[in-house]
Amino acid sequence: MRDKLLSLVKAIVTGTAIDLGEAPNWQEIYRLAMQQGVLAIVFDALMTLPSEAQPPKSLKLQWIASIANIEHRYNRQRSVAMELTEQFYKNNIKTFVLKGLAIGTYYSKPEHRECGDLDCYLMTNNGECGYELGNEVCEQLGAKVEREYYKHSNISYRGLMVENHAFCTAIRGGHDRKEFERHLQKLLSEYPSRYIDNTKMLAPCADFNALFLTAHALSHFLSEGIKLRHILDWALLLKAEQENINWSEFYYWTDKMNMTRFANVMTAIAVQYLGLEITNPAIQTSSPYIERVLEDTFKSEGLHNKGYSTWVVRFLLIVNKLSFSWKFHKIYQKSIIVELARSIIAFLIERNPKL
Repeated sequence: MRDKLLSLVKAIVTGTAIDLGEAPNWQEIYRLAMQQGVLAIVFDALMTLPSEAQPPKSLKLQWIASIANIEHRYNRQRSVAMELTEQFYKNNIKTFVLKGLAIGTYYSKPEHRECGDLDCYLMTNNGECGYELGNEVCEQLGAKVEREYYKHSNISYRGLMVENHAFCTAIRGGHDRKEFERHLQKLLSEYPSRYIDNTKMLAPCADFNALFLTAHALSHFLSEGIKLRHILDWALLLKAEQENINWSEFYYWTDKMNMTRFANVMTAIAVQYLGLEITNPAIQTSSPYIERVLEDTFKSEGLHNKGYSTWVVRFLLIVNKLSFSWKFHKIYQKSIIVELARSIIAFLIERNPKL
């Protein structure tokens, strides 16, 4: 069923007709699509099939009901996010959206891309970090703001969970991490961005999105695994922006941060299984780890939406990392033991890191 699901997602990337061959087990396709965060995307694809090749009516109705919930969550999130970012704007704060609604603009139906929290980086009009100013604006609006984690605050505003980032990435434990973060912030402050439709939410430039998506997906890959949705995000970003990304700069940073093998396997899967057409010769498109990463993708389940407390999640992520030693060795090219030791030492001596 994995390959049939990939064929359905491929149809969304390429816009071409689907040939599924023998009729699939649609109940299993539904389960896999839900697990992989592409339930609505897959439904869009299967509706292009002849009626006799589509799922039974009862399952289609169940699917439609699930999609209605996805669309409702999206519209609610977008509406409240627009309201909050209008308040930021009135206080001379720019709102850069990290992934989520920004990456959704690459989808033909943004409301069908599943997303959870609103991740944002705030910047004042004079180019300074607007993290604390944004927290204060939210508190003035009656929102609950938690500042326990150095990387971002957690804000609850009218049912919307917001991660207000002081830093785009984790900067503890090394000069290279801080240097990478400074580069990402430079891309936000100095490179052109665009407003998302008729909102005050800004989508970062393509160079930022390429590096940030890679770093974010890699962090998931190393701790709990990625979903097909992460690969689809990457495929649609490259489909739209491959000629607008400075690839020599991209690979400079991915080499420096040990992310190149991961970026390459994401691209290779997108090309081989999702039909992504690469026209820019600067993009690396081969990887020996395609099948192993795909196998891991389809058996991974996240931990963050299971109702566990923050400390339980952190403990389970460490346990996961120990069982994922091959990812560190083969893809990240670092020792899992050294990385865990580095993380623990950094936590103890750098509780509130600065750039």
